[in-house]
Amino acid sequence: MGIASERMTAQQRADIAETCFAVTERKNNRAEKIGLCPFHDEQNPSFSYNFEKDVFHCLGCGVSGDLIKLWGHAQGFSDNREAFKAFCHTHGIGDKPEPWSASAPVGQHLPPKLDAIYNDLPELPKEWMDRICTLRGWTPQTVSDLGIRLQTCYQAKNGKIIPKKPDRIAIPIFDGTGAVRNMRLYRPGPAPDGSRAGKMISWASGSGDAMPFPARPEPEGTLLLCEGEPDTICALSRGFNAITMTASKMRKWSRDLLSLFKDRDVVVCFDADQAGQIAALQFSAPALAKVARSVRILEWPDFMGRYEDGGYPEKDGQDLTDFFVRHRKTSEDLAELMASAIIYHQPEAPLNSEAADFFETGVNGRMSFRPRLLANRLLEKFRLNYDHSTGLLYRWSGTVWERVDLDIIKKTGIEILGTESQMSRVSDAAEQAKVLSAMPSDRAMNDQLDWVTVKNGALNLKTLELTPHDPEHYASVELPVVWYPREGKTCGTWLRMLEQNIQTPEVIMQLQEFFGYCLDRRAPPILSKCMLLLGDGSDGKSTVLYILRQMVGVANCASVGLHELEDQFLRSSLYGKSVNISTEVGSKAIESQYFKAITSGDTIQAAFKHKDTFDFEPFCKLIFAANKLPRVLDNSDGNFRRWLPIRFKHQWMDNDPDIDPHLKPKLMDELSEIFQWSVVGLHRVWEQGRFTDCTETQELMQEYRRSNSPVVAFLEDACELDASKLTAKDTLYKGYRGYCDANGYSALGRDNFFKELFSAQRNLTNVRRRVGQAREYAVHGIAYVGGGA
Repeated sequence: MGIASERMTAQQRADIAETCFAVTERKNNRAEKIGLCPFHDEQNPSFSYNFEKDVFHCLGCGVSGDLIKLWGHAQGFSDNREAFKAFCHTHGIGDKPEPWSASAPVGQHLPPKLDAIYNDLPELPKEWMDRICTLRGWTPQTVSDLGIRLQTCYQAKNGKIIPKKPDRIAIPIFDGTGAVRNMRLYRPGPAPDGSRAGKMISWASGSGDAMPFPARPEPEGTLLLCEGEPDTICALSRGFNAITMTASKMRKWSRDLLSLFKDRDVVVCFDADQAGQIAALQFSAPALAKVARSVRILEWPDFMGRYEDGGYPEKDGQDLTDFFVRHRKTSEDLAELMASAIIYHQPEAPLNSEAADFFETGVNGRMSFRPRLLANRLLEKFRLNYDHSTGLLYRWSGTVWERVDLDIIKKTGIEILGTESQMSRVSDAAEQAKVLSAMPSDRAMNDQLDWVTVKNGALNLKTLELTPHDPEHYASVELPVVWYPREGKTCGTWLRMLEQNIQTPEVIMQLQEFFGYCLDRRAPPILSKCMLLLGDGSDGKSTVLYILRQMVGVANCASVGLHELEDQFLRSSLYGKSVNISTEVGSKAIESQYFKAITSGDTIQAAFKHKDTFDFEPFCKLIFAANKLPRVLDNSDGNFRRWLPIRFKHQWMDNDPDIDPHLKPKLMDELSEIFQWSVVGLHRVWEQGRFTDCTETQELMQEYRRSNSPVVAFLEDACELDASKLTAKDTLYKGYRGYCDANGYSALGRDNFFKELFSAQRNLTNVRRRVGQAREYAVHGIAYVGGGA
């Protein structure tokens, strides 16, 4: 529970929260506000704030906290302590728990609230009033207005309030709500017993934080900043809009204290000694100049104790009270000094020559940073392209659009600004550069489906026309090959390797067609295929995958396992990629809706870490390698039609003299020729509208279906498919169970058996026929012939 929940109502917290983030929904029955997270960029609301519990949380980025943290972020505070103080000051609540709000430790007394103690103090007797008006130049009216009282008690270290003989006055320090936050205890001149005047002290330990006195200066006119409460009261007594910071040497200025001086004209009137002038010139004036409209430093005349050379004494110099009381000067005299006070100009460090281009002089004569100017320079250095649909940023490499992190752009901004660099400046400029580079709404990355980018240009896969690289193609994929079809080069080493390992010409043609298929970013249903390389090991599978990966470019490949396709973050790896190659098939049975969608090029959803989800149509082709056929839960024709198995038949032994240790380098020398070989395969697929027919592949698929499903094996071994046949369901299921017992299979239940039966053979139909007086359930299109044991 934070201070906002302790000292504010739920409605007050709710109203403040409304100003801190974009609220899209209000659930008052749950005391909750829902909207867009202010801590990260998002388009879908994932942020909520509960104003009863004073807690917020974002489901997107995981940030959480209370109202003060939320308010501080919205106000631009990076320091939580400064945000806490500013919140308390802005909303009129104390920034510390009152000492009486906690339980008293053992042996301690819990003192009354400071307001109660102050209210019990008597007003100043006439002799005290006369004394301070004579010694300090105060007026009775000002003393009354400020509520100055006589101190008749003190607070002991144990918290107990003890009466005392009056020898000091109590100057109350109020906060913005009118509550007493401190009392400054002051002895104006020598004590009645003749001892020297005591220094200004605070009421008790823990109550001496720097606070403005008075709490709220007059809203109009020049502010006169004085050194200490006595000088401030003296100036107020003469009609000046005076202010000071209690319990402070005014060397450190918090943001909430500076807020009182925002857009005000200020005259600094510190003591006529070196300590006062240093505090004015080196600390207070530089801090105030950041927020005030103007800052001037009052220069005391020589009669205020200055040396003949114009210098000031080191310490214990004369002050504003001496000006009026000792030297009997008037308000008009001080007003003249204020009018002639020296204007303070914030010293500006010289800008480096490049950074100076991004600063302009404003109407107040100050240099101000212009982030748009730096954004323009960044866009000159980088040709950027921002895809708002995915949140990805690209830069033009000269051949393709390559992904770039925004931090790279910020790094360049830091280097340009040099010593003038600030993260707020750089981040602002980089964000503007990103937004200014947003791609047109009618375009998308890699939307020119007929074109691929190669090293020596952009190739139209249909017409085989080669043109220069062009950013308007919006290509993010470059193949590390060149296109020179007329030079007559071939990939002989590659073809011999395939003949040794795959052997069957039609299967090699299928591999050639799939290599070409990987270049095509379309996915018509007839070509919804996933390639599966099968072999016992040391048979060339890894070499084929290596060459495919090199041909399309390693950066254009993903490596998501078959089971990992269910993960939305891993699926984002497929975005903009040509192929997905994985040897992680596993022994667990596969059932993935995304496997079907990706092979068909259907729209799927994914998400990059810490970004919103997005939809895209993958053109990524799936390739897996395994030692055996993977198990699947879906035994439908639709699932099996998606697989293109390629069997590698030659297993190479370690001591085989025909092993070529330089095979991969030789194949890499032929990479461009292998690319042209692949383009030939792609054109053949386009002409046929399918992959080349192959008996070996059909038999392998049938083997796959049998090994994956005893129902398919039962159909082949113990049944006859005939449109004229009709078999009772009881007969079929009894035969199936007997077949499973004889062949060591685990039989499915009756319902699952018929579900898989109709999935494996879609031409079968359910019928209900009359047998005598009864009606029997049967299957039309099949006959049980037995056998298969």
